[in-house]
Amino acid sequence: MEMDYKAVIDTQQLSAIRNESLIHYDKERKEFEKIIYDSIEHGPFLDVDSTTQKRLTNEIVKKVMAMGRFRVQLLREDPKKLLSYLHALFPSLDLSPIAKIVIHLQLFGGTILEIGTEQHHKRYFDDINNYKIVGGFAMTEMGHGSNVRQIETTATYDHSTKEFIINSPSLTSTKFWIGNMSMFGTHVVLFCRLIYKGEDKGVHVIVTPIRDPETLTVYNGISIGDCGHKVGWNGVDNAWIRFSNYRVPRENLLNRYATITEDGEYISKLSSPSKLFQITISELVFGRMLYVCGPIQYLGIALKASIRYAFSRRQFGEKGKTEELIMNYPTHYRILLPMLAQNTAFEFARNWVIDNIQESSKSEEKREEFHAIVSGIKAMVTEFAIVALSRLRVMCGGNGMSSHNLLGYMRNELDVFQTAEGDGAVLYQQLSKYLMVEYKRWYKKEGMTGYIKKEVQSFLVTSNPIYTHYRSMPYLLSNEFHQHAFSFRFEKTRSMVIEQLNQTKAKGLTFQQSWNASLILVAELAKAYTHLHTLECAHRAVRKCSDPITRHVLNDLIKLYALHNIEQDFGFFRNTNFLSSGKAVAISEAVTSLCQTLKPYALSIVESINDFEGRLDIPIGKSDLDYITHMARKVGIPLQKHA
Repeated sequence: MEMDYKAVIDTQQLSAIRNESLIHYDKERKEFEKIIYDSIEHGPFLDVDSTTQKRLTNEIVKKVMAMGRFRVQLLREDPKKLLSYLHALFPSLDLSPIAKIVIHLQLFGGTILEIGTEQHHKRYFDDINNYKIVGGFAMTEMGHGSNVRQIETTATYDHSTKEFIINSPSLTSTKFWIGNMSMFGTHVVLFCRLIYKGEDKGVHVIVTPIRDPETLTVYNGISIGDCGHKVGWNGVDNAWIRFSNYRVPRENLLNRYATITEDGEYISKLSSPSKLFQITISELVFGRMLYVCGPIQYLGIALKASIRYAFSRRQFGEKGKTEELIMNYPTHYRILLPMLAQNTAFEFARNWVIDNIQESSKSEEKREEFHAIVSGIKAMVTEFAIVALSRLRVMCGGNGMSSHNLLGYMRNELDVFQTAEGDGAVLYQQLSKYLMVEYKRWYKKEGMTGYIKKEVQSFLVTSNPIYTHYRSMPYLLSNEFHQHAFSFRFEKTRSMVIEQLNQTKAKGLTFQQSWNASLILVAELAKAYTHLHTLECAHRAVRKCSDPITRHVLNDLIKLYALHNIEQDFGFFRNTNFLSSGKAVAISEAVTSLCQTLKPYALSIVESINDFEGRLDIPIGKSDLDYITHMARKVGIPLQKHA
């Protein structure tokens, strides 16, 4: 089973295509990366207590912010440049300083940028950019995570003093997991219910001071403490916070959409508290974009290390011969290569997100679409990354257990991404609701005639026994078949959701009860659309590749993503009569064949993954494939031979 694993492609072109959305900032990123590498000593924290890690993290963030690259204004002026600077931090820093910067700059500063007005920008931006104040994002409560509409913290307006009186009326209203706050935070953007003349005006956001910026003394009326040791991000000082008759001035209300005037009049530009809430939340989509980028970046690093290890680690083999490379075992490459293919496809979905973030602000319609699609991608990418990293740890055996190889570290640091800024189940619902609204608009335009036409066309194709059984290998490997399969799954799942909602409604259930009863299908609808969107992004990317060999290899990677995804969902495709059992078997054979075709190119493919070669010291992932020497050096085993 020995093989030639030196097949090469144009790795520079492939890298440029994989990172196309930020390619114009490559020079600036590399320059900043070198500055960080030369100026800051610490990489990933592996063996320090959490209190020490929090202090070290804060000192690192001070140094980074003092370099002047990170400014709140970049979120609006040039978000791609800001993202490229964040990418530059990956090779040299633990993830906690990066998370702390994002919380401070994007969640805190970005909320002020998007929901505040010019007075707030002038008042806070310089201090944010200079790290003179340290900001946090106080949305989550102990009893209310993703369901922000039901938060209980109140801000009652006092007309006599022109102040808001903030209270935490119950244990469940305690603000919880508030990043940057337990030790060093000075201000938060506080999500709370605005009470005006006894009337609940819904969720508003108020800039709320927590500590004196000079002494870090907590202000009277505030109780605060640390949330304790976590699975990851232990350099971020997460806090619980409670308020008791704590007063802040009227001017601290972020009033782009709703305000209280000097004369004490409440004015909102929007028709209802519900509309105000939707606009407020949708303005914060940049954070979800970052939660798409991080897992893809880390998983790419882990895949590069794991695939290199698979081409250097030998295990078992024929008697009297050299042991076999573990990459030659189907149980290995049949897992690694589809994983690589899926992460590559997700890179193109990520690029779509980055390229469209500014475009999404041009209209409410574009903002709704962008917010919905990003929600689905974020949920899918974060879930996939955690499962994949756990699998990679196992596939690297005992060496995967070593903290030196960072697989466990990356898994732990990315774990919070699954729930930060929205749990996957909630985000899938957001996307599905958008898809259902879009379908309702389409149906209103096309009517029953359009619906019947669509259903008949689908039936004629997918119920055709010839099509169902057709298993020609060229066709199974064609982009046409993959596009059709993914489109069919999306359209069919949407029809199933509509049918189930109608059935439950006929039983007398309310819409919310019907929706909740259909949540499994609702989530599947969002997943089906996200995979379809990802596939379409990937197909567009392949067409941009000019080098013939590289384009062919990249195209095979995307074919592998598509066919493996269909294989993983055989239950759906068989139950809906899209595939016969024989065609399903042929698809599995095609997946194996693609893996075998791509295997000789695997090392060349991972060369195009930008993991800052040489700066993340992963012994099993070195380009010379000599993991034994590098692990020996890392743990202190003498390299010289004994007499």
